[in-house]
Amino acid sequence: MEKQERFIQVGVTALRDPATGDFLPAVPLYIKAEDGAEESAAGLTQDIGKLLAERMRRYKEACEAAGVAV
Repeated sequence: MEKQERFIQVGVTALRDPATGDFLPAVPLYIKAEDGAEESAAGLTQDIGKLLAERMRRYKEACEAAGVAV
């Protein structure tokens, strides 16, 4: 049995109706999943979480130093 291809949703897009300019129904965007993609995505999620936590910590410290309630 051949290996089934897997896809990961990376976003959505919607075209506009040429007559009215309104958005048409949204359509999901997918990319083909490569071997090891999920493992690297998990690492990236941890990295971005650490980065955002550090920025929030610095923001709160700056607000407290300026006397602004957080």
